[in-house]
Amino acid sequence: MRIARGTWPVAIVATLACVVAILAIARFVSFFVWSDSIGKDLARLTLDDTRLPVTLTAYGRSTDTISARLDFYTADGDLSGTLERSWSGWEIKVDCILVKAGSGWIAFPFLAYTDASLPGSGIDLVKYYNRSGFPAIYESVRLSAQERKAIRRLFSIARTELWMPSVFGSLMHRTVALRTFEPGVEYALYVGSDGTLRFRKD
Repeated sequence: MRIARGTWPVAIVATLACVVAILAIARFVSFFVWSDSIGKDLARLTLDDTRLPVTLTAYGRSTDTISARLDFYTADGDLSGTLERSWSGWEIKVDCILVKAGSGWIAFPFLAYTDASLPGSGIDLVKYYNRSGFPAIYESVRLSAQERKAIRRLFSIARTELWMPSVFGSLMHRTVALRTFEPGVEYALYVGSDGTLRFRKD
């Protein structure tokens, strides 16, 4: 069957839409089939009123900007990535993907933005701790092969949020903001037992 020349763009768009839809279905089927065993596979890595190895240091505000640094560490305390810049706005916000795992949570920092950012915009934080498909914030010499495989698999699902259209569904997101701070002081990111996020000075 020959496709008319003028219909090629439509055919390409339709094909791409079908591919994305198939990937979305496969993603969520895979996630929900596996979700019952996530708590068992990742029991030692879950967060329950626990500190994630991510810190935010704000240096100060000018009339319309705020300057800050986000540091990402491994679970063993080694620096894995740093984002440092000035933003338009007055408060830093960090959006995280949260996945319930047994009695706790697995968290992946996703976007950083401010109160002045356009809706849906922000800086991709995943690239600052993505190490060849493994989330460095969970890296530790104490990880078993099964835990390493499970967290890599979950991270691969979480990373699809970067390109998957929201019409096909989304994982749970929570946002935390740093509104008041002491300049130059590190604030650690904590995940509460109910999945709430907060920055706390240690």
